[in-house]
Amino acid sequence: MMELQISTLWIERLLKKPFHKHCLLGDKKFFDPYSFPVAKELEDNFPAIQAELKDILKRYDDFAPFQSISPDQTYISNDDKWRMFFFKAAGVNFGRNQQFAPKTFEILNKHKYVISAYISVLGPHKMLMPHEGPWSGILRMHLGVVIPGNKECTLVNGGEKYHWEEGKVVLFDDTYEHIAVNETNQIRAILFLDLMRPLPQPWKFINWAILRLSVLFPYIWIPYFRHKRWEKRFYGEKECNAQWSLASTLKKFGAKLKAISKGLLSTLMVGMTWMTSTIRSWATTIRSGLLSRMKASKGQS
Repeated sequence: MMELQISTLWIERLLKKPFHKHCLLGDKKFFDPYSFPVAKELEDNFPAIQAELKDILKRYDDFAPFQSISPDQTYISNDDKWRMFFFKAAGVNFGRNQQFAPKTFEILNKHKYVISAYISVLGPHKMLMPHEGPWSGILRMHLGVVIPGNKECTLVNGGEKYHWEEGKVVLFDDTYEHIAVNETNQIRAILFLDLMRPLPQPWKFINWAILRLSVLFPYIWIPYFRHKRWEKRFYGEKECNAQWSLASTLKKFGAKLKAISKGLLSTLMVGMTWMTSTIRSWATTIRSGLLSRMKASKGQS
């Protein structure tokens, strides 16, 4: 795990500055959420989305504490007051969970830049410790689903405050240090989304390529297998159930890897096409410049 953390931190350190610099929305702590069409659709369909997610929240006590799925989160929260219900993570879908929110995923599935989706719940009087997001290639979007109190549920990102509101979307860069606080006696629940950061080429190609490869990192596949174990308990399945045996899980994970490799190949092809087009454009520009200079030189002689 430590080896992976070192490698991912190295990649993040390498790409954080250019990703921030070249972001098509600018380098900010908070962004206009309507830069992404999904934001308006979520708000316009909020009553239906809220009804679906509230129904899932009836089993809040069965949700997984985040650090029990992703052990790298322990420094942020080490109790059971930050719980998640996972629909999608780093492009990997959890189809059985998505079936509980058909309207929500009718919307989200139309927007391929949405690569992660969870219900994130903060328990009463819970604060997440200061932390930074692990990858600059994404921006984070929250939709307020259950927000108790009067401005007592707060996100502080890079020193700037935002108070969640039911039915309202916020978009921010989580690679700035941030905290989340619920000061009420009730749970706070949001729909938590990761969106691919809008970037020009070649940074867009690099970002998508790393996403495709991320499933090979322990940071992703360790939570994947932990989530599969949680699913057994959530759906009341026995450990010996063949459907969710280790062999079956490995087979399904292998299928996901195959699908991801196809996606990576597609991404590489797009990147190669862009590089070829760019090189041709540069060659044409250079050739035109040289011809112009030659003509100018002949004219002077």
